Amino acid sequence: MRGPNTTSSTSRTDEAAPNWPVLVLTFVAVVLDGYDTIALGLSVPALAKDWDVAPSHFTPALSLTSVGVALGYLACGRIVARFGARRVVLAAVVVFTVGSLLTAFASTITELTALRVLTGLGLGAVLPAAVSHATALNPARLRQSIAVFVTMGISLGALIAGVLGTRLIGAFGWESVFLVGAAASAVLLPLLWIGLPDGRAAAGEPAPAVREASVARLFDPGLRSRTLLLWGFSFLMFTVYYVFSSWLPTLLTSYGFSAGLAPLGSAALGVGSIVGAAVLMIGALRFRMSSVLLVTTSLAIVFLVVSAFLGPDKVLLLIVFGGVGLGIQAGMIGQTALSVSMYPQGTATTAVGWSASMGRLGSVVGPVVGGALIGLGVPTGTIVLVACVPVLAALVLIAVLGWITAPKTLSKSAPAAVPAGR
Repeated sequence: MRGPNTTSSTSRTDEAAPNWPVLVLTFVAVVLDGYDTIALGLSVPALAKDWDVAPSHFTPALSLTSVGVALGYLACGRIVARFGARRVVLAAVVVFTVGSLLTAFASTITELTALRVLTGLGLGAVLPAAVSHATALNPARLRQSIAVFVTMGISLGALIAGVLGTRLIGAFGWESVFLVGAAASAVLLPLLWIGLPDGRAAAGEPAPAVREASVARLFDPGLRSRTLLLWGFSFLMFTVYYVFSSWLPTLLTSYGFSAGLAPLGSAALGVGSIVGAAVLMIGALRFRMSSVLLVTTSLAIVFLVVSAFLGPDKVLLLIVFGGVGLGIQAGMIGQTALSVSMYPQGTATTAVGWSASMGRLGSVVGPVVGGALIGLGVPTGTIVLVACVPVLAALVLIAVLGWITAPKTLSKSAPAAVPAGR
């Protein structure tokens, strides 16, 4: 393991072996990010009962958490350029550790909402900074697979929270979900301090680095089209995923699932998401990421169409919705890998943050659209088929993106740290 100030961001790019301490630490930080991201959603039923209010009263806290996360995403690029990714990762983990701890002691919805906005700022800053740091301190040839691996921590953290959350709340109350998350983050902090090297030595002076991290760099003549295509792809895939992550248990009741069994649909989506991330990591070693995403996005459409016409076979339905999770979540994770690979290293953190924020916008729109369709009494099969439309649009966008970033066009576009779209 290297000391905090001895590793440069370029020294690793020519080495064959991955920097495992950096990979593991950044991955765990993002796992805790994923855990805390859904902690409030898991706690709402118990909170509503304890505080004797309707669950809808927690909508501001849920939605403003997303606002905090989006602000963290957007600000992360310039902050990393000025202070370095290591410091940003540490500070972000401190913020969401304190936020989670204080959330456990909230007594009003106003307090809860304010604390979740604060927590969201930390949650939003962790992912772009962790991905940027891990890719900068590892071999360039593995950059996309590393971005996928680190980003997969979000899915794993959410899965862990889903598995543990119900048991914790049932045994110790809603506060325990936040206390466990805060405790785990507090244990991680000294490990991050000791084990994460500082990669700022190769980044140059802060002022040029800040200019390189400007969002305006994403719209340079050689980058403008790919930025818009990537943002559109991210928005569409997040929108569809959050339609199902929010409403799948409700939709499954129309297939004959009981209220007790319906949450298995969310678990199926989660398992499919992990499998989708594994497919991306393996595929990125041999194929262009845009090509892998063409396949996974096509699979999402196939599984959606099949699910719309399936009968009441519960096991088969869960398998198919696991396939939906595989295809859609692969797109959500893959857009991060594309953000890392399509831009110069100094711009990568900004690219990851802004692309993720476009996805976060989709995470707000998706549940609203799904709720509106359900409220109008649209049949479940029709809702699933409607969801195919934005996925099909995303397929077109990723196909165009793959075409304009193909190797034959690289000489005409702005230079990137690695071959674009790889």
